[in-house]
Amino acid sequence: MPIELILASGAKSIRLCDTTDNHILEGEVYLPRNLCNIVKSSYGEAISGKSPYFNAVDLIVGETTCDGKKKMLEYLRDVKPTFVMQLPQRNEGEEEYLLWKNEIKRLRKELEQKFDVEITNGMLQNAIKKKNEERLILKKLHESWLDNPTILSTSDIYSILSNFNYRMDKELALEDIKEVINIIKNEPISNNYKKSKAPRILLTGCHLGEKMDRIIDIIEESGGNIACIETCDWMKVNEDLVREDIDPIDALTEKYLNIACPVMTPNYNRFNLISKIIDDYGINGVINLVFQACLTYSVESIPLKRFVTEDKDIAYMNIETNLTKSDVGQLRTRAEAFIEMM
Repeated sequence: MPIELILASGAKSIRLCDTTDNHILEGEVYLPRNLCNIVKSSYGEAISGKSPYFNAVDLIVGETTCDGKKKMLEYLRDVKPTFVMQLPQRNEGEEEYLLWKNEIKRLRKELEQKFDVEITNGMLQNAIKKKNEERLILKKLHESWLDNPTILSTSDIYSILSNFNYRMDKELALEDIKEVINIIKNEPISNNYKKSKAPRILLTGCHLGEKMDRIIDIIEESGGNIACIETCDWMKVNEDLVREDIDPIDALTEKYLNIACPVMTPNYNRFNLISKIIDDYGINGVINLVFQACLTYSVESIPLKRFVTEDKDIAYMNIETNLTKSDVGQLRTRAEAFIEMM
């Protein structure tokens, strides 16, 4: 979803995706039990009345990515005003480009009417520049940590980046991240640091929220070194900047249509991005994270395994999990075997 439009309108954006298991049961009152936990928990939080964010928002904006989210957005219309962007299922072709461009124009019009403001091209260009600067700072944090990962763990870095997505005051959040970058740069590298000899792991797939911390800890306690995370809330959305040398609507269309989302068919962009990460970061093994009931990521795991093991000739493991803690022991056993194999 093009955040730049919201910035240009003068509104504040906040992510409403609940990645805990706190409201799953409330969501299951209306949604099927075999649906994605994040979809159920997010809806459960919305109807619970306990979320200050849901209670305060003036407009919910979503897009038709997975089927579960798409249908859940229909339910959300009864909770809050909801605007749904119709995402093409292919990122190649003129028709898909024009469809998505029109959806961005529709959102622009909706925001103008909702907040009684005119979003000019100049305002959009300023928002694009601001958001690009934000992406560069987040990438700088990742690069600085890779140069000296002795002071913060992977879980620390992931928590910092995840928390950033949920903070409303992004300018203050960026100042905090700049401070973290300076701390990392000024910290001497420990002579006892041994991660450099550990297998370098790429985590790819679903955004697992709090469950991601447990998986990161398990992998690193098993002897792995997580060098990169390519999920919906990290490199997948922040790797490429929005162009600043063309019409801002065209620039946003190009950027967001080409995000490597698994709903796209075929999804060449994800494989191209993973290939680049493997080469750039010297990855030794790929772990694909899939939510139970997430059909798009699940189906894509088979060609991804073939691509990683045959084309890139490195190790691959698929993890299917959910937001609960019930499979921690099993995950630890599998992670230890995977790392030992490398």
